[in-house]
Amino acid sequence: MVEPHSRRHFPGYVLAAPILVTAAELAATSTATARPPSPDVTELLGLNDIMTAAALPTSGLISVEVSQDGTVSFTLPRTRLGPGVTTSTATLIAEELSVPRGRVRVTVIDGWPECVSHQGTGGLDTTISTYAPVRVAAAVARQRLLEAASTTFGTPVVDLRLEAGVITDGDGRSLDIGALATKAASASTVAVVVELAPREGFAVVGHPATGSTRGRR
Repeated sequence: MVEPHSRRHFPGYVLAAPILVTAAELAATSTATARPPSPDVTELLGLNDIMTAAALPTSGLISVEVSQDGTVSFTLPRTRLGPGVTTSTATLIAEELSVPRGRVRVTVIDGWPECVSHQGTGGLDTTISTYAPVRVAAAVARQRLLEAASTTFGTPVVDLRLEAGVITDGDGRSLDIGALATKAASASTVAVVVELAPREGFAVVGHPATGSTRGRR
C-alpha cells in the first residue's frame, strides 16, 4: 500500500493501457460499501466532508487519459446538470496538468446503478466531492509524462518544465505531451505517490478563461 508522505502527497495509479491513463482510486470489486454515511457522522463532519464521503463508492470510475493528439480526456460518473460541472473539472485538470483548458475534454458517463444516489449533481457538491480525485489523477499524469520526457531527453525531471502541454528541457528541446502518451503508459497498473500543485501557484483556477498556464515541473 502506498502511503502519502505529507498533506500535499497523495496515492494514485497509472492504469494498464496502451496510452497514459491515470486515476486517484481503483474501482472497487464490490458495492458492499456503497452506502450513505451514517446519520451519526453528521455530528462529527461538515457538509463538505459528508458529500466527499458519499462520492467515494464511485471515485474509482474517475480517470484521466492523455491521447496521442495531445488532448486530455476525463470521465466523470455523475448526472449532468448544466455546464458548470464539466467546466470546473476541466479547469482543475488544466491547472494540475499544465495544459490549455481547450485541450481538456470532460465526458459525463454512466456509473454503477447500485450507486445512483452517489452520482447526482446539485449545486457545488460534485466539485467538492471530486476535487481531490480529479487533481490527484491529473497529478499522476503530469508526473508520468515528466518521467517519460526525462528518459527521452536524458535529463533529470527537476530540469524539465511543463507548460501549455509541452515539456521543455534546459537545452531547449521540447515534446508535446501527446508524443509521450504511449511512452508514459504502463502495461500493468502501478501505484504511485504524487505531490499536488501548491495553491499559491495556481494560474488557471480563479483566473479568466483567457489566462495562460504557467509552467510547472
